[in-house]
Amino acid sequence: MQLVVAGGTLVLLLVIWIGARLCRIYAPQLPGVQLDEAAACFVDEVACEGRLWLVASEPGPDGRVDPGRALPSVVPPPEGGAALVLEVAVPGTARHVAALTVTGQRRDGQTVLRTESWDVADAIAAVLLHLRDRTGLTPGVLFCWPDRHPLAQWLQFLVLGTGQTVLLTRHLLHEAEPDPSRRPTVYVS
Repeated sequence: MQLVVAGGTLVLLLVIWIGARLCRIYAPQLPGVQLDEAAACFVDEVACEGRLWLVASEPGPDGRVDPGRALPSVVPPPEGGAALVLEVAVPGTARHVAALTVTGQRRDGQTVLRTESWDVADAIAAVLLHLRDRTGLTPGVLFCWPDRHPLAQWLQFLVLGTGQTVLLTRHLLHEAEPDPSRRPTVYVS
């Protein structure tokens, strides 16, 4: 009898866990976005060129942009021009926010837009859509493809709920904006 209860509990936990993963993918709720004054100035400055490119980056352990991941000099925008680095840091405590606060900074010769979110793909998609609505331009985001094996990435996503940022961002943008001409573009190098 104890074995049946333990097995039933395990099956129930697995069903809830898989359901939560599927809801994460198929029922996205993108947060709102607020730009601070510096971030708004940087966005307007780059948008004056008629193009809006962002380079997605994860901060290093010390909170700074990891130079090996994504720099405008390493990953140039497909049509040239300036690019903003979009840095999404995962906060130390779990919390869901209704609106992301994006701050603008100049670091090491780069213009960085920084925000914090547990859902990195959701944050990137929300920022892209907000910038599109703010500037009237369709932004593009550049990602560096991870060096891990795709199977390892899927296992990381299924077990830990992390990874697959590129695919999830693209999926979220597709769900949020059905018109391809208005949908922000995702590039991977």
